[in-house]
Amino acid sequence: MTLLEDLDELIATTVAPRAAEIDRTNEFPHDVVRAAAEIGVQRILVDPDGSLDVSRAALVHETSERIAMYSMGSAVTIANGRLATYLLLKYAPEHLVQQWVEPTLSGETFGAFAITEAHAGTDVRGIATVARRDGGDYVLTGEKHWVGYAPNGQFAIVLAKLEDDARDAATVALVVDTSAPGVSQRPGPALAGLRGMPNGVLGFDRVRVPAADRLDVDGFGGMMDGLNMARIDAAAYACGLLRGSLRASIDRAADREVFGRPLGELPSVQAKIGRMAAAYQAARALTSRAAQSFAAGDGGDQDLISMAKMFASDAAREHTNQAVQIHGAEGMVASSWVNRLDRDAKVTQIFDGTSEIHETMLGRRAVRAAIRGKDLQAFLGRGVPG
Repeated sequence: MTLLEDLDELIATTVAPRAAEIDRTNEFPHDVVRAAAEIGVQRILVDPDGSLDVSRAALVHETSERIAMYSMGSAVTIANGRLATYLLLKYAPEHLVQQWVEPTLSGETFGAFAITEAHAGTDVRGIATVARRDGGDYVLTGEKHWVGYAPNGQFAIVLAKLEDDARDAATVALVVDTSAPGVSQRPGPALAGLRGMPNGVLGFDRVRVPAADRLDVDGFGGMMDGLNMARIDAAAYACGLLRGSLRASIDRAADREVFGRPLGELPSVQAKIGRMAAAYQAARALTSRAAQSFAAGDGGDQDLISMAKMFASDAAREHTNQAVQIHGAEGMVASSWVNRLDRDAKVTQIFDGTSEIHETMLGRRAVRAAIRGKDLQAFLGRGVPG
C-alpha cells in the first residue's frame, strides 16, 4: 500500500472516529501521533539514510489536508514533528540531530517552535527574549507564549536576541532541552478551536544553553524558513476544512427535506455549495503551487506561500460558516462536525501570521518590486504584459 492509502485507512479507523472526543476533551492524541509515525507521515521529508529531502513537500500538503478534514488538532500535532526535524536536519549540529530527530520522527519526543511572546506576535522583531554569551554557554532569559508543545515538549527551538533586546539586535535560534534548570512549562488557556494540540507558555530564567546547541543560521532567518513550511501546512489544514465543509454540506443538502423536497433544491443552498466548491478548488490549487515552490528548495516562494495561507484560511472561515448555516440548529451543536470545522477555521486566520499581515506583506512587496523594476512574476504570472 502507498502512504496515502495507509493514511486513508488510519483516518477511517482512528482519526475520524476519535475526532469528536479529541475536540471535547482537548486531550493530546498521542495514539494518533504514534500511529501516523508508524506509517511514515512524519518522515515524508526524510530519506531512508536520514538526510533531508524537501522534494516531497506536495505529499506533505496532501497528508495535512486529509487529516485536518476530520481533526485539525491531530494534523497539527503530526506536522509539528516534521517542522522541528526539518530545522534540525537543515541547520543543527550532528549531536542535536542524533539526540532529537529519530525520537521525534517516531512520535516519542516533541519539539516546540518558540517565537511568539505576550507582546510580540506578528511583530517578530518586537521579541524581548535575550541570549547573552557567558563563556561556553548562552544564558537565556525570557518567556514565549502560544507555543505548540510548550506544556509537554522535551525540547524547544527558541528565537532570541543576542546580548540585548534592541529591535535590530542580531538573533539566534537555540535548541533548548526543557529539562534544563530554569525552564518552566505550563499550559495556556483552552482554545475554541485546534483542540488536542498542546499549547502554552515556555519560561526561561537564566537558562544555560551550551553555545554548540544552536542552529547554524541567523536566528530570524532560520525560524522564518521554518515558518514558511508551517504556513504551507496551515494552508493545507484550511483546504481540509473546506473539503470537510463541502462534503458535509452536500450530504445535508441531499438528505434533509424541507417543505416536502430536498434542502438542496433551494437556490440559496445551491449557491452556497457552488461557491464553496470553487473556493476549495482554488485554495487547493494555490496551496499546491506553494508546496511545489518549497519542494524546489531555498525555502519556497515567500509570496506564493503567503497567498496560499491567506486565501485558504479566509476561504475556510467563510465557507465553514456557510456549512453551519446549511445545517441550521444542528450546526450550532458543539460536537457536530461542521461546528468543529468552523471553530478550527478561525484559528487558521490567526496562527503562522494573521491574514492582515499576509495581505500587507504581499501588497508592500508588490509595490516595492515595481518601484525597483524587479520581476513581478509571483504576482502577475509568466508571460503577462506589464
